[in-house]
Amino acid sequence: MDLKHEAIQNQTPKAGGSNLLEHLHNTVPNSDALPLARYSLIKCRCNCWFCPDCCEVMGYKLRAKLIPILETFGGLLMVSLTIDPELFPDPKTAYLYLMDNRCISSSIRNLYRWGHLFSYRYFYVVEWQVKTEMAHFHTLLDSDYIPFDLLLLVWSKHRPDSAGRAVGNRPAFGTVIFSAPKFANPLHAARYATKYLVKMPKQGFPGWVLDMGDDRRIRRYSTSRGFWGTHSQRSNNPTKTRENKRQTYAQKLQTCGQAINVMENAVVIDRQTGEAKVSPQWVGQIKVPACEVLPKLYDPGNPDRDNRILLARNPGELEKVIESATGQPVEWNRRRPYGVGGLTYEKN
Repeated sequence: MDLKHEAIQNQTPKAGGSNLLEHLHNTVPNSDALPLARYSLIKCRCNCWFCPDCCEVMGYKLRAKLIPILETFGGLLMVSLTIDPELFPDPKTAYLYLMDNRCISSSIRNLYRWGHLFSYRYFYVVEWQVKTEMAHFHTLLDSDYIPFDLLLLVWSKHRPDSAGRAVGNRPAFGTVIFSAPKFANPLHAARYATKYLVKMPKQGFPGWVLDMGDDRRIRRYSTSRGFWGTHSQRSNNPTKTRENKRQTYAQKLQTCGQAINVMENAVVIDRQTGEAKVSPQWVGQIKVPACEVLPKLYDPGNPDRDNRILLARNPGELEKVIESATGQPVEWNRRRPYGVGGLTYEKN
């Protein structure tokens, strides 16, 4: 008996759930049977920064990526930049004006030219005010000191010409605040900046934000050009990009977790080197809400995670496992032509 079969026999039931033997109809295959394949059932995420589930995962990954970049900064200074709501008819118009006129990058470029930044690099996170729904920007700069009057001056230069001169105590364009002038280290700065990304705001996002995405994107964070040290590349699939732009963020959120990707750990042999590696291979996508299926499938790992690992001889048997556990037939959105599980693939 091989190790996989022995592992199945050693599974112990958990309270309130079934074990892998029950998923395989209480049968233990003998050594002459087809080898068992290891399948991973993974929740299909929308990978949208406005999704309460996906933003947490992506936010922590971004934080880990951000820390080594901030370690190369000569200083760490965070300023918050706001827009006066009286200058624009609505928050959406204000946001688009700021993006179209590159107000943030222009202001930082001026600060760099005047010698108040160690480099032109910056990282900002967008937050929306509860009452006005106006966007304001928490911006990390490569600096240890900027005169307040100078910062306010470069930001005020972006006042629309049609607005005329500021009257009374209204700001010319918006307010500037040193929200966190001192950080203990780059880790502290990265945590402070990405805390706005890891969690959803209590009030949610404004309706005008979620209604965008089909014709115009809104970024919850952005950086200066070359911030990550790599050049961005355009998508090689223009059709897919066009389809994504036609979908609003609200529509995209509705797709999160509505399907499950099935992966198999298969042996991949490199034809040139002859090296054999175990590599996950995509089998297909099952059309079923992950929240309805995954909790009913038991494996020895953490039951709260968004994937499950099951053993089966082929995708057909895997279907029976899922149908037995959930009581509903398996419907595939897409599926790669496949025969028996555990096949060996050759890599060109």
